[in-house]
This record gives sequence, structure tokens and C-alpha cells, in this order.
Amino acid sequence: MAAMKTFPPLAALVLLSCLAACSRQARGVEPRFDPKLAAGGVDVYQAGIASWYGIDFHGKATANGEVYDMHKLTAAHQVLPFHTLVEVENLENGRRVLVRINDRGPFLKERIIDLSLQAAQRLEMAEKGTAEVNLRVLRWGGAAPSGETAPVLRQGCFVQVGAFSTRENAEDLLLTLGDIFPELTFRVEAEDGLFKVRSPDLTSAAACNDVLRRLARYQLPGFIRESGHGDE
Repeated sequence: MAAMKTFPPLAALVLLSCLAACSRQARGVEPRFDPKLAAGGVDVYQAGIASWYGIDFHGKATANGEVYDMHKLTAAHQVLPFHTLVEVENLENGRRVLVRINDRGPFLKERIIDLSLQAAQRLEMAEKGTAEVNLRVLRWGGAAPSGETAPVLRQGCFVQVGAFSTRENAEDLLLTLGDIFPELTFRVEAEDGLFKVRSPDLTSAAACNDVLRRLARYQLPGFIRESGHGDE
């Protein structure tokens, strides 16, 4: 009988690294998605086990072409459209975080979402590695804006990007907007019983429309409001 071939420890580690890299590269294939699943609002979309991925993939391309940054609030999901905003609730401690889907995975049985290191730390699950979670879809990637049209401006304007029932979700969106608009300081304002995320006041409709165009690249809807409406 021929002797069984064995791998030295270093070779085995290299092999495992290659297999992990190949599984990430497989995320470039866009899964089919049934739009009817979008019904349900903030009800629980999915329940299961969350994991996270960090330094091994930091700086590498995600499935939607972005560069993975483990310090941002992003996540991988098998079927949710890219740029979907998902609230992840850690059922073990009640902590929640809002993440944007920009990658595909996880591909291990029973795991439903793969979080960035930053998101895992917010949920206090990074040290343990996994946690039981609920997922709630707060905004679907590719969804059209609410139908509100930009007003005819007689003065300055600002762009409202989101409105949330909890301030924590609004502040999580601020982190994402800070990556997209490093030169602008978005803020959260309480209005009509909601926490609304808005840009600073801008001097022209052209400037506000430029913000909308940049949001559209990430499939994030927004709409223009005149300055002086909703300010505190």
C-alpha cells in the first residue's frame, strides 16, 4: 500500500489561505433576488448566526468592486442586493448596528451574515467570533427614492438621506456618509418623531444635485429640501 501523502504544517496553512481566498473571489457572482422579499418593512428578515472577517481580507476587493475596509460598517450577505442597509441585532446582549451590504458570503452552514470587524466590535461579538442575530432590512439597495421631487429653490438647500426611529441607526449611517463625503459633515436632527440624517446647508441647487448623484453611485436615495425647513 502506498504511503499517504502528508502536508508539512506550513504548506497546510498556505493551502487553507488559498481556499479562503478562492471562496471570497466566488462572491463576484450576483445571486438572483426576488423583489417580493422586500415586503415586510422593519420586520425580522432573517435569523441565524453572524460571523466576521478582518485582517486577512483588509484592502482586498469585495464582490461589488469596493476595497474592503474592516474599520467600516459593512457586511457580506448571500442574496441581499448591494448597498442594502441592514440592522443587525445581537440576541445575546441586545446590541444593534447598521451595516451596508457590499460583499457576498458567508458560505459556512447556518451563518447568515459576515460582518466587518468594526461592526462585530459594535455588537461585542468580535472576541467570541460568532453570535445569534436578527437581521432587519431598513433600506433596500437599488430602491427608488420615495418619489419626492426637488423643490424650486429660492435660497440654499440641503439633502436629507434617511429618517430612523432610533438615533443609533441614524448615527451609523453618518459613518457610511463620512466615507462617501469626507468634505461634508452630515448630522442627525430630531424632527416629527424621527431622527433624520441631513447634509449641511449648501449654497445652490447644483451643489445639492451633486450630493444626490454621489449618493446614487451607492444606490442611497435622498431628496432636496430648502434651507430653513426642519432646522433646529
